[in-house]
Amino acid sequence: MPYALGNLAGLALVITAAISGCRWLNTGQPPRLLRPGVRRAQRWLDERRPPPEPLPPVLLALELSRLAAHVRFVDNADEPNKAERLMAARLAYDHALRDYCRAVDIPVPPAIRGLSQEQRFDMESALIGAGHEW
Repeated sequence: MPYALGNLAGLALVITAAISGCRWLNTGQPPRLLRPGVRRAQRWLDERRPPPEPLPPVLLALELSRLAAHVRFVDNADEPNKAERLMAARLAYDHALRDYCRAVDIPVPPAIRGLSQEQRFDMESALIGAGHEW
C-alpha cells in the first residue's frame, strides 16, 4: 500500500510540473520556485548582449513610405474587417513615424495608442520642415 501512495505522489508531481511548464510556455511567467533563477539568468544574458544599433533614418523613411502606401491601400480596398485593418495599419504608421522623429531628434508626443490626426500632422510637418522626405 505505501508503494502505491508513493507512485501516486510521483504522478501528481509530474502532472503539476507539466501543467506549470505549459503555463510557462503560454504566459511567459515561470513557476514561482524558478523565478529568481530565471531573473538571474536573464540579467546575465542582458549584460552580455551588445546594445542594438540604431536604424539609419534612411531606412526609417523607407519604412514610413511603405506604411503610408499600405494605409492608402487599406483605406481604398473593399475587404472584410476594414476598420480593424485600417486601425492596425495606422498604428504601424504611427509607430514608424515616432521612430523616425526620434532618430532625427524631433520631439515626439507621448501616446500610448495611436496618434491623433493633429499629432500626426504636426510630426509630419516637423519632418518636412527639417528637410526629410518619405
